[in-house]
Amino acid sequence: MIPPTRSRAGAIAAGTLLSLTGCSPATLGVSPESVLATVIANIPSSTTTTTTTRGPSSPRRRIPESPPPSAAASRVLRTAESYVGVKYVWGGNTPKEGFDCSGFTKYVFAKYGITLPRTSREQVRAGRAIAADFGSLRPGDLMMFAEPGEAISHVAIYAGDGRIIHASSSNGGVGYTDLNTGGEWFVAYFVAARRVL
Repeated sequence: MIPPTRSRAGAIAAGTLLSLTGCSPATLGVSPESVLATVIANIPSSTTTTTTTRGPSSPRRRIPESPPPSAAASRVLRTAESYVGVKYVWGGNTPKEGFDCSGFTKYVFAKYGITLPRTSREQVRAGRAIAADFGSLRPGDLMMFAEPGEAISHVAIYAGDGRIIHASSSNGGVGYTDLNTGGEWFVAYFVAARRVL
């Protein structure tokens, strides 16, 4: 979806950039608030509830609580968390150079002998498919994101209870996003999940 404040030329340029980088608008700094109406319309009523909070642009969702992480997921999540603050670099594969979204997931899972392909578009075929539904997710699952009619453009690790850990330029690098209180773009465009643990 093109935010209403952007020109057609700007949208074409952004679309070209997205197709080259494989990064989502959210990771390139496009404000997720611009898709708020789409988000609310696309939140499945069976998996989340939207309630009103203090501001009109700050919906509060209640994403179902996650089961406790498995021992393997706990290890992966501890390792992922150890890289919080590593800068975002498009094409980045290591903590020293920085990470992009798929470079981060590939690096973290490789620490535990799990080989993932390099790009988010390829990682959507790794492991076992699970429903793209918050009620089906377990900590340590991969979440994939794409806008309608577009290829997968972002990947994150589900940390549980509505939180993801990922490398994105909107975070400035590796960090958490709480989908209960923000991350509208990620809620609206969550399209696939894979279990690799």
